Amino acid sequence: MRTDIKRTTLNITTYCNLKCKHCLAFIPYHDKKFIMSIEEAGKILSAYFQVVDSVEHFTVTGGEPLLNKDCAQILEEVHKYENQITGSVDFVTNGTMEIPDDIISVLAKHIDKTKVVLSNYGEKLSKKIDIIEETLKQNGIPYRVSKFYGDDLYYDGWIDFSNHDLKWKTIEERDQNAQKCVHRVGKYFVINDGELHCCSRSYWRIRQGIIPKIKGEYVPLMDDTISIEEKRQDLIEMFNKKSSTSCAYCVGLCNGVPRVKPAQQL
Repeated sequence: MRTDIKRTTLNITTYCNLKCKHCLAFIPYHDKKFIMSIEEAGKILSAYFQVVDSVEHFTVTGGEPLLNKDCAQILEEVHKYENQITGSVDFVTNGTMEIPDDIISVLAKHIDKTKVVLSNYGEKLSKKIDIIEETLKQNGIPYRVSKFYGDDLYYDGWIDFSNHDLKWKTIEERDQNAQKCVHRVGKYFVINDGELHCCSRSYWRIRQGIIPKIKGEYVPLMDDTISIEEKRQDLIEMFNKKSSTSCAYCVGLCNGVPRVKPAQQL
């Protein structure tokens, strides 16, 4: 069976120059920060693209990815697998820092596969957004802006995922809610610590000991004691499940869930 998935996000650092209280990836709450090296990225990407036949959208982000000095090289490494990326390589940044020339060069070089996503948190936080937009326009680099301030918010605000209490006591309840979650239904995966997880909440709950690591609910990309075929089977199991253990502790990224003001700073 082929392993064709919709989206995967690679977090290349847990450092960020913002401290968003309701960060989807819980970045401000990481006690041990990391910056991925180009060597680590190369190994992770090699393993990932052996397990995955194709991915439509591959996202590079953080934290704030511009805080990683190897960012341009990592982006170039991702583009080595363009034949397995059917849509775009997305680069997500928060509008607080100008994009350096070396990264602009990589984005422009791979312009047919590139999309920049600018998270705009308003003029008090995303102070460089106008400069970044102008640079991208001058270089003809495709981009979109996710507006997270004022009226007409992107996705109408954020969801507070900080409560990790058990919410769904049966598999049926868990499955039912998970099938309303954008990330679950859309099969969005994330790579953290060299492992492929079904979402950032699942990774965080495992990391915090809220839920156990369960075979078939993550893929240990960097574990050389496990064959590629077994890792592919773990991914297929993840893909086919209606929900995971983490979903029992989650409201889900669903319509109808109360929203909070985006980018509230701690």
